[in-house]
Amino acid sequence: MLANGDIDKYKARLVAQGFTQVFGIDYHENFSPTPQIGGVRLVIAFIIHFQLEKASADVSGAFLEATLTETIFMKLPEGISHRGSNYVKLLKSLYGLKQAARDWYLLQDKIIREFDPELKKSLTDACIYYKITKDCIFIISVHVDDYAIGYNNKKYYEDFLNHYRKHVKFTTSEQFDYILQMKLEWSENTVTLSQNRQIQTLCNKFGLHNNVKSPVTPMKTDIKIIKGDKLHLPNKPYAELVCSLLFIARYTRPDILYSVTVLCRYLTCYNDDLWHAALRILKYLQHTTDKKLTYIRQENAKVLEVYCDADWCNKELITVDGKCTSGAAIFFHGNAVDWSCQKQPDVSFSTTEAEYKQLTFGMKQAMYYINLLQEEMKFDVTPVPIHEDNQGAIILAQQPTVSMKSRHIAFRHHYAREQVMEFKRFVLQYIKSQDNCADIFTKPLERNTLCRHRDFIFNLTPHTSMKQGRRAEDNDTGQNKKTKHD
Repeated sequence: MLANGDIDKYKARLVAQGFTQVFGIDYHENFSPTPQIGGVRLVIAFIIHFQLEKASADVSGAFLEATLTETIFMKLPEGISHRGSNYVKLLKSLYGLKQAARDWYLLQDKIIREFDPELKKSLTDACIYYKITKDCIFIISVHVDDYAIGYNNKKYYEDFLNHYRKHVKFTTSEQFDYILQMKLEWSENTVTLSQNRQIQTLCNKFGLHNNVKSPVTPMKTDIKIIKGDKLHLPNKPYAELVCSLLFIARYTRPDILYSVTVLCRYLTCYNDDLWHAALRILKYLQHTTDKKLTYIRQENAKVLEVYCDADWCNKELITVDGKCTSGAAIFFHGNAVDWSCQKQPDVSFSTTEAEYKQLTFGMKQAMYYINLLQEEMKFDVTPVPIHEDNQGAIILAQQPTVSMKSRHIAFRHHYAREQVMEFKRFVLQYIKSQDNCADIFTKPLERNTLCRHRDFIFNLTPHTSMKQGRRAEDNDTGQNKKTKHD
C-alpha cells in the first residue's frame, strides 16, 4: 500500500501453521526485537538536525531468506503436491513459523555488521545501527524489514546498498515518505509526522462520515467516569476503537494520550458513556488533522530536555485506589521524540510526593536517550535539564532532606535524587505550571491550555516565548532558594 492509501500491489503467501509447532522440537527461541517508537522518531529528528540525506528501504519476502536450523516438514495445501508428495522439508524459514521473525533478525543483523566493523549495533536499542566519524555519519533504524536511513557520505551509503543486495533483494526510496503507518512530509529544515489516513479510516469504520459537530478538546474537563457492569457490557466495539486510538496517540498525537489511557483502564468494564467518550476523541482527531507533529532544525536548542508533571487526586478522575497520574515529554534539539502517561505504582500523600515520584518516572524515560546519544554515540548530553513545576519536589531531589511528610517514600523513588546529586545526569529547573507542557498528560484540560501545550509539543508555535519566561522564572527561583537556605 502506498503512503496515500492506494493499493500498490497484491500479494499471496504460503503460510505455515505455526500453532502446531512444539517447543524444543520444532523451535527453540522466537524472540525478535523491534525498535522503540521513540528511537524511530529520534532517527527522523537526527536526520533533520544534522541535515543528512534520507532514504527508506524494504526487503522483499524477508522471512523467506533465513536458513532454518531445525528440521521441519510441512504438509502442502490441499490440491498441491511436490514430486508426488503432499509433504516437503523446509530448507528456509517461512511466514507463520514461530521462529521466522527471529531467524530473519539474526540474518539481517549479520549482514549489516559484516559490512563495516565501525558500523555499530546499539546496546541501548538492538534495532539501531550507527557510525559517527569525522567523515561519515550513518544511522539506521530497522523495524523487521523496514529501514529508515540517514547519511552524509554518498559513497558509504551506496557501498552499503551493494553489500546488502549481495545477500537479499533490497529496494530503496529516497522519498522516505512513509514508515510504520506514519506519513512524513519533508522540506529543507522541517519534517511533519501524521496519521491522517488512519484517522479517516477509523472515522469511516465507526460512522463519522459527515460529522459536523467538532469537540474542541479530546475529553471534557468535568467528565465523571463510572465503571460499567462486566456482565452486561454494551454491544459496542469499545476495545477496538480505544486501542486503535492508543496506537495513534503513541506515534504522532500526544495531545490525546491522556484521554486514551484513561479509557484504556475500562476495556473490560465500559458503558455507553465511555463509548461516547471514545467517539469524542475520534471526532476531535477528525477535525484537527491539520495539526501535525513537526520537527524543525533548531541549532540553539538543548540536545535533550525533559518536562515532567503529575496530577494529585483529580476529583473527577481519581481512581478507586487513589493513585496519581504521571506525564513526561522528552525533546531532542527542540523536537518531541518521546511522551508518556502512566498511573503511579503507589498512593501519594501530597502533591510534592506525587511530583517527586514523577521525576523518577521522567528520568527513567530519558535514560534511553542518554545511553544512546552520550554513552554510545559520544555526544555531550548531560546534565539534562528537567523542567518541574513543584518547588518541594525539586528540593527533595536536590537535597538529602527528610521530614515527617517524606520519610515514608520508598527507596526506588529516590532514584531521582541519586541521578541529580551523585551522577549529575540531570539538573532541575523550575517552570510555571501554566508553561509546563507535560500537564497535557496528567488531566483533561480546557481549550486554551490544551491548544497552548499541544502547539508547543507539535512545534506549531515558537519555543522562544516560553523559554524566555522560564529563564526569568529560574532567576526568581534561584533568589528565593538562596533566601530560604540563608
